[in-house]
Amino acid sequence: MKLRAACFFFSGFVLAGAVCAIAAQPDSVFDAMKAELQRSQTLQLGQLDRPYFISYEVDDVHVWSASAMLGGLIASNQRTFRVPEVHIRVGDYSFDNTNFGGASPNRRPGLRSFPLEEDAGAVRQYLWLASDSAYKNSLQAIARKRASLRSLTVRDQLPDFAKVQPVALVRDFTLPAFDLNAWNDHARKISAIFKAYPGLRGSLVELSAMSGLRRLVTSEGTAIRIPDELGAVQIRASAQASDGMIVRDLDVFYTRDIGAMFSEDALEKAARSMGENVTKLASAPAGDNYSGPILFEGMSAPQLLAQILGRNLHIARKPAGPGGPSSQTVATELEGRRGVRIMPEFFDVTDDPSLPLFGHEEVDDEGVPDRKVALVERGVLRDFLRTRNPVRGYTDSNGHARVAGGPGGEMPEPTNLVVKAGETASIGELRSKMLDLCQQRGLPYGIVVRKMDFPSSAPFDEARRLIAGAASGGSMRPISIPTYVYRVYPDGREELIRGVRLRSLNARSLKDILAAGNDVNTLSYLENEVPFALLGAGASTAQVAVVAPSLLIDDLELTKIDDELPRLPVVPSPLTATPSTLASSTRSADRAVSAK
Repeated sequence: MKLRAACFFFSGFVLAGAVCAIAAQPDSVFDAMKAELQRSQTLQLGQLDRPYFISYEVDDVHVWSASAMLGGLIASNQRTFRVPEVHIRVGDYSFDNTNFGGASPNRRPGLRSFPLEEDAGAVRQYLWLASDSAYKNSLQAIARKRASLRSLTVRDQLPDFAKVQPVALVRDFTLPAFDLNAWNDHARKISAIFKAYPGLRGSLVELSAMSGLRRLVTSEGTAIRIPDELGAVQIRASAQASDGMIVRDLDVFYTRDIGAMFSEDALEKAARSMGENVTKLASAPAGDNYSGPILFEGMSAPQLLAQILGRNLHIARKPAGPGGPSSQTVATELEGRRGVRIMPEFFDVTDDPSLPLFGHEEVDDEGVPDRKVALVERGVLRDFLRTRNPVRGYTDSNGHARVAGGPGGEMPEPTNLVVKAGETASIGELRSKMLDLCQQRGLPYGIVVRKMDFPSSAPFDEARRLIAGAASGGSMRPISIPTYVYRVYPDGREELIRGVRLRSLNARSLKDILAAGNDVNTLSYLENEVPFALLGAGASTAQVAVVAPSLLIDDLELTKIDDELPRLPVVPSPLTATPSTLASSTRSADRAVSAK
């Protein structure tokens, strides 16, 4: 998992020109990177291109993890590893070996594991071989690019890389102590709570703590050494309805300080609430098709906006020249709409990396200082998140390269995406407005969504079915299914339903927002650019926070999920049996084994 997090609280240095925060802690790996970088700038193969940009990155990662189910520990591990990355660009800023048919700078060299010891010679040997391989690959890539473009007429050719000021940000690092044995006990205790809910099909408690050190040096003069920390506890449960439908829920708790993980009481409370809610969800009736206003209340609002707004606030660059299917980029839903109203005029949207939220960051993956960006002003789209990969209308970066994978090497992602409404109403007033609209249109009930399956804990096979079903819903990006959906009747009565998905919901639906709540809801999650931010998927992740009020949106559709459903288990769960029955069946099984 590639994480790019600096210290949690903003340190107050000035982000102008070269950023300086130099510490004196010795680091033989850092010194070896700088020494080999200097030597690699002399790379030259005959009369071919020389490198104009080289970057070395080495991440130290220390991970502690544990998982438990029904009071029993499944796994407990701790490990340490280093992740190297080498980027070499040949040519120049206007034309280099990238942005062509999906080609990108060399990232992780195909060599054996990077040395864990503080051995400068071993580090330099690795980087020497990796640089040699990356340089030769870059020469081949730029030769193919030139040959292909000779037969094409390319209009308005964009530069391939943006120039930036070098940054110096070097901090000391101390590996924190982490008591894995204590957290093994916590995982056992929290997971044992699910024994009280025999109707569940599955449950799991997983914890992980990561402490790391990110080192980055570039031929432009950037030198970065900053610590990373991330702690997470995932609590999940699933059940099967009488018709075979699988329902599930997930709670994830994040912290940027693994020395201050979460209280056991709070985690136990979350597990009990989940056991009760998933059990109720499995017994709820299946929903029907619906078209009308929907209230996204509480956490479902930032979950929705993370998908239809946050994932569309950049411009996709199409690689030059021909390429296979894997190199084809899909335009985001907001491209070409700069200066156009995309939300009601009482909305403003900013991305502010300086806020002390989960997405706080000082420099991005490319070593560029993060800038606060006013994205939407009075409902009008004003700007996009950008990297050093120039796109139509922009040739500079605003420091949002956060996930690996774009044609230029990195993808832009939000940090702390804050959605504010200048006109608000209470949740009660939003419900009343929704019910008034339903009455005017002859609808028997309105719909309230309180939580969505984002990020999703669905198994990969189930996720594929969900993606296929959601792809027919009118959005370039599949939208996760709502987890807790309620019919709200004119008398105020609520009825929980299951088995529905949102249809034709996309970024253009933002214009249909009718009203915003006076509440503030914050979603913290790991963005990986995979549909539904599926847990465990994607090559890298970025910490993101989305802050938003509840939203009432008009003219939305819910459709009943008609996918094929798995069969029920042949026999009921052993947890449904009484202790005496369970003991009797165990003795019978033992006797049968003995007889054999």
